[in-house]
Amino acid sequence: MVRLMPATLRERLRAAGAPLLEKIKDHPFFAGLRDGSLPGEALLHFARQDADFLLPAYGRGLARCAALTHDHTHALVLARMAVGTLEARQAMALGYDLMAAELERAGDASWRTRPADPSTHAYTSFFAAASASSLAEGIGALLPCSWFYLQIADDLRERHDPGARYAQWVSALHPGEDYREVLEGFLTLVDDLGESCSAGELERLEGNFALAARYEWGFVDAALRRLDWPV
Repeated sequence: MVRLMPATLRERLRAAGAPLLEKIKDHPFFAGLRDGSLPGEALLHFARQDADFLLPAYGRGLARCAALTHDHTHALVLARMAVGTLEARQAMALGYDLMAAELERAGDASWRTRPADPSTHAYTSFFAAASASSLAEGIGALLPCSWFYLQIADDLRERHDPGARYAQWVSALHPGEDYREVLEGFLTLVDDLGESCSAGELERLEGNFALAARYEWGFVDAALRRLDWPV
């Protein structure tokens, strides 16, 4: 029996990333978020690393890719995503005090000033390096962050315990249905690159996608462990 290759680049990437994405969904961090057993410090650490380090780097990576493309439609998609990412970062930062108060950490602000942990630093450096190299390499590095995020948020919303401690935060973490349309524009761009890139460019794009997927695992795993690395 002859197996046909997936028709589009997004389908190839979806197939390649699916096993790790399922493992991330079932990571103890997200399992604890669903059932309320996650330590509050882990959620605060995740929010701090995400809003103050990961999202700004992601937004800048998108902006670099917007500057690299010669396709006006692609530039518009990437620029809008860059602005939306940085706006989302600002909104998340404004929720710090509320989250800290509800998690009984209002009197302890040490989590606010912790630097980027090693896994976050590595991931954000990867965004910068890949998006400065080429459009294909940048898109490969950036795609899992947004694509996995929506699928994880959908899974959290579907499987969480509505009476558990973090039910409202599960709802707050979901980007909403408008984000699905934005992401579809990004995936259409990916499919366009699949048609126009050279074999070498596609190889580098897919390689960066695989590495970024592993960084996604490392980011959430570090949030659960909350390692206090020396400054």
